[in-house]
Amino acid sequence: MRISRVLIENYRNFRRLLIDPFPPAAVIVGENGVGKSNFLRALRIVLDPELPDSARWLRPEDICESSDSSYARGVTVRIEVDITGFAGDLSAEASLDGCFADLDPLTARLVYVFGPLASVSESTGRQMARDDYTWDITAGLSGDRDGKRIRRDINFTVLQALRDAVGDLSRWRDSPLQDLLEVRRPQQKALADTAENVAKAMDTLAREPQIKQLASDLSSRLTSMAGERTDIAPSFGFASSDPDRLLRSIRLFVDQSGTRSVADASTGNANILYLALLLERARLRKDTDAIVDTILGVEEPEAHLHPVLQRQVFSHLLHDEASLMVTTHSPHIAAVSRLDSLILLRKIEDGSTEASYTSRASFSDDDKEDLERYLDVSRAELLFCSAAILVEGTAEVYLVPAIAQALGFNLDAHGVIVANIKGTDFRPFRRLLGKESLNIPHAIVTDGDPTNKKGEYIHLGLSRAAKLMDDAEAEEFMQRVEDLLLKAPHSDTQDLRIDAAKVGVFIGPKTLEVDIAPLFGQQMIKAHHQFDVSDPLKKKFEEAVAGLKTGDSSHQEELLRRIDSISKGRFAQRLAHHVEKADLTIFREKMGRLAAEQPDSAGYVPEVGERLFTHSTYGYLISALDHVSRQVRKHGLFDEVNAQPTSEAQ
Repeated sequence: MRISRVLIENYRNFRRLLIDPFPPAAVIVGENGVGKSNFLRALRIVLDPELPDSARWLRPEDICESSDSSYARGVTVRIEVDITGFAGDLSAEASLDGCFADLDPLTARLVYVFGPLASVSESTGRQMARDDYTWDITAGLSGDRDGKRIRRDINFTVLQALRDAVGDLSRWRDSPLQDLLEVRRPQQKALADTAENVAKAMDTLAREPQIKQLASDLSSRLTSMAGERTDIAPSFGFASSDPDRLLRSIRLFVDQSGTRSVADASTGNANILYLALLLERARLRKDTDAIVDTILGVEEPEAHLHPVLQRQVFSHLLHDEASLMVTTHSPHIAAVSRLDSLILLRKIEDGSTEASYTSRASFSDDDKEDLERYLDVSRAELLFCSAAILVEGTAEVYLVPAIAQALGFNLDAHGVIVANIKGTDFRPFRRLLGKESLNIPHAIVTDGDPTNKKGEYIHLGLSRAAKLMDDAEAEEFMQRVEDLLLKAPHSDTQDLRIDAAKVGVFIGPKTLEVDIAPLFGQQMIKAHHQFDVSDPLKKKFEEAVAGLKTGDSSHQEELLRRIDSISKGRFAQRLAHHVEKADLTIFREKMGRLAAEQPDSAGYVPEVGERLFTHSTYGYLISALDHVSRQVRKHGLFDEVNAQPTSEAQ
């Protein structure tokens, strides 16, 4: 059994939040303040039997600030929860009878509504207060059945963040152990026999001379203090002999020898133990028909867990417990999640929260396997960014942030990551980040790869871009590429690359190091000369850079040969240090004038992107960074330059 759909309207962060389909073993991520805890609270309102009904009477601060209405004007809050996965379970079908919203698959719907009383809602001209509202939980598609009874059989339990697990496990009334022992209660005869033996042991110990003397001394002290009228006769015992009290005196230890109590465990281990008890309690209560099922929410479990334990524990739970949902900031937990379980909450322009989720995307089995492996290896960094720049190799990971820094755009400060997919198949990543899945702003930067090793023109970069377009766009684009290969394969590809940029794919004319040589030639020479190379090789490298700056592409093989001899990754790492400190004042002013010729826009403007290509080999990188800047900073790279006084360098 699991939740399959959630709708929340006008409650706290959520003006209207719809997650359909709601994934099994959901992992909910998002920045602080987007409403992860409030999402769990909304589910508790519908399903938590331990939440008092007084908490279901909402207050003005519970109403979404972005709502079209308000508490005073008669707002309506609605929370719908669909439950599925119980077909064939006779107990569940009986409990949910009359609550069905769909028969294929068998689905039950519970609806919480908080709104004005019917008599009050018809009135006008006065502000509404708490007494003007009512709430109810109904069930079924038409909402004509009582839904409140369901939470007796189907529970939603939340393990809250920063919970005092040690304290709760040490107190009988707060520990899940209480319910477990109620289900696994020892035979009454065993309890009675144990209690009798305990009573005998207590009596033997109480007759020990030192204990008897202590009781006598204490009695004398009380008599001297308060006289004979005190109704206190001290004696000592060491455990209750009452069978029920004896059961409550059972304590949980964290070692087999029974010498280390829960208080001696680390906070992280205590939290794991508490979670295990909750899951075991849910299983036993279901097996004994005490309830139909329990849905468990765990809030930010990483608070007390070492990263290795986070991965180990939740790698197991998120693949084996369908009735589990987790809210987290931890990339370690997100990294071991199933691809179709991810939910990303983010604020939108009106201040409310929306959800993007992978369960609505259609990934092939191969794509799912590749993406899950990538998220695991990369620690799921894509899920925690404001925007992503997807690249194909290590060199770009070093150099793209450095170029952005030189242009006054600190990617880290704005939550932008450069993600190395270690290849050229961007399709599954675009699907993951696209509007039909997580809807994360992104750009793809890739080499042009115009020729193969034989020197034949193949323009792999352009073909790569076509695979990332919609079918109609891809067909027309590939026809243009084929015409180019047939008629003039050596021609400038800028028009095609500009069109690819309009769909977020930024293609270089050749390869990264060759493309940026005209802009960062001096920095490349400095980086190259820091390695242990001979003077003749240094001279060859300088000549190659100089040739590329003049547009002579015949020098590219020598440049790449020298870089490959060092290794592209090591060279890029050293070069990045020089690039991020480069003085690009004159260049920025020049680009600012080009960008200013087009109208300003809060989003990506193709004309501005086209201007920034500037018939240069590196323009695609500038355009890609401008594209991302407009998405996360709401202005282009050079808008601030245009707002400043003109420098003498013009």
